[in-house]
Amino acid sequence: MRRTMPVVGVLMITVGVLIAVLSVWTYADKGERKLAEHRMDLAQTDQDRELALDDLHRIESRERLNIATAVGGAVLAAGGGAVLVSVRRRRAVEAGLEPA
Repeated sequence: MRRTMPVVGVLMITVGVLIAVLSVWTYADKGERKLAEHRMDLAQTDQDRELALDDLHRIESRERLNIATAVGGAVLAAGGGAVLVSVRRRRAVEAGLEPA
C-alpha cells in the first residue's frame, strides 16, 4: 500500500488531465453552432424549424456534456495531486522532517 499510493496519485493526475484535454478538444465547433442558429433563423416551415431546433439542442447538449467532463477531469487531477501531497507529508512526518 505504501508504494501504490504515489502511483495512484500520478495515474489520477494523468487520466484527469487527459480527460479534460480530450473533452475541450472535442468541444462543439463554434461554426457548427452558428450554422444551426442560422438554419433556425432561415426556417420557413414548422418542420424546418423543428429540425433546426433539434440540431441546436443536440449541439447544446454536447457542449454541456463536454464542459461537465472537462470539470470532472480537472477534479480528478486535483484529487491525484492531493494524494501525492498527503503521501509526501506522511513520509516527511515519519522521517521526522516535519512536525505531526
